[in-house]
Amino acid sequence: MNSIFKYLRSKLHVLLFLVLELLCIIAIFRFNSYQASFYYSNTRSLSTKLHEMNSSLFDYFALYNKNQALFNENLELRRRMKTNYVLESKAVFEVNDTIYKQRYRYYPAQVITNSTNKQNNYITINRGSSSGLQKGMGVFCPDGIVGTITEVSENYAIASSVLNTSGFKLVPKIKELNYTKGTIVWDGKDPNYLDLREINKYEALKEGYHIVTSPYSKNYPEDIPIGTIEKLVKYPKETYYRVKVKSAVNFGKIQTVYVVIDMFKDEIDKLEKQVEEKEKKVK
Repeated sequence: MNSIFKYLRSKLHVLLFLVLELLCIIAIFRFNSYQASFYYSNTRSLSTKLHEMNSSLFDYFALYNKNQALFNENLELRRRMKTNYVLESKAVFEVNDTIYKQRYRYYPAQVITNSTNKQNNYITINRGSSSGLQKGMGVFCPDGIVGTITEVSENYAIASSVLNTSGFKLVPKIKELNYTKGTIVWDGKDPNYLDLREINKYEALKEGYHIVTSPYSKNYPEDIPIGTIEKLVKYPKETYYRVKVKSAVNFGKIQTVYVVIDMFKDEIDKLEKQVEEKEKKVK
């Protein structure tokens, strides 16, 4: 402590000069209107900029919470959609006595790893069997379909991405025509484009038509976006269109997804299996 006081005493003339200099500057700005106006106008603009920077900084760090809140809000809205329910009659003789019975349930998940540059791409998410996930369940994000669950552990799952040349096929619905035809596949080239195959060239397709999930899918609710027809070509010697679909999802930017649980799937599979077994016995 004594050494500090000795140092201050040795610099006393410098400190006195600085104090007097500060008092002079204060006096100039206090008793001269021009200097005072210059000071206040500049400090006000500087203060405004500092507040803007501070606000922007806090907004940036609050983005995650805002995105999570928006994600949960979207999930709640999707839970209320009519496509999640089927009409179930509660009285045999009263046709109008019907209520909606829920068919689909959704689990939000975060993407852990994701690839887009391979022939067969996969996505790892932070949900597993402890959350009720099983193989075959559909995965989609707010923009559209993402893939199908292929492997499940207790806390994690791997989905076969739509960008998979051997592990993903889907029969879609053409929204404007309201019918289910063709097959959606990926050719292994551009991750932004999918192929719509097996569409007869005499069908009334047009560029700009929307491709969505069909009501017959076991993995997805109806009308989840797949993409938009961007290029439509037909050749005289070929039976089918060559259709390029611009994917609704930017697969390089997926962060959060929904996993779809069809609560009727086991029941439907059981019935279909019984039919198959009966047909085998007849043969």
